[in-house]
Amino acid sequence: MVSDSLQDMYRRPGFLLKRCHQVSMAIFLDECSEFNLTQSQYGCLRALEAYPSVDQIALARLVGLDRSTAGMVIKTLSARGLIERVVNRNDKRRMRLKLSAAGKRLLISIAPAAARVQDRVLRGLPHGSRAAFLNILQAFLAGHDALIDVDEVLATVPAPDFEKTLPHPVARRHSRRKSRRSRPGL
Repeated sequence: MVSDSLQDMYRRPGFLLKRCHQVSMAIFLDECSEFNLTQSQYGCLRALEAYPSVDQIALARLVGLDRSTAGMVIKTLSARGLIERVVNRNDKRRMRLKLSAAGKRLLISIAPAAARVQDRVLRGLPHGSRAAFLNILQAFLAGHDALIDVDEVLATVPAPDFEKTLPHPVARRHSRRKSRRSRPGL
């Protein structure tokens, strides 16, 4: 028998939302395991597909990540060669991001699995309740002023002024080793 205090916790919105997220994440990992990609990484790739050349700050806002998490996700995607970083001549700290050819291929490959994830997540509800469930979630976010306004996010992105695409991190390390060896006294 479940105690009243535990039963009370099980009915709290935060607990229920956390459990829903855990179920959704487990389904994503199950369906997409062969792609070695997290939901956050997938979200970033999809955002870059839709809005190429945004900076890290805008990408984080587009997918609802904090800056630190976005930085880790971007570093991982860059290391895997799925995105490219492009230096902005006007502000070297604000790199533009874009999908690489490998990132584009991965999104095409993962699309059927991502569709299965959506189906499996919503399959826990009666078919007639699925749209209402999504509408309630959106209303919840709207009520807390937490919907992502894409136009507002994109309005904060400075005009592009590209210098060059940074090479893949492995290529950069290799080129640094070469340049160190070629210097006298090293």
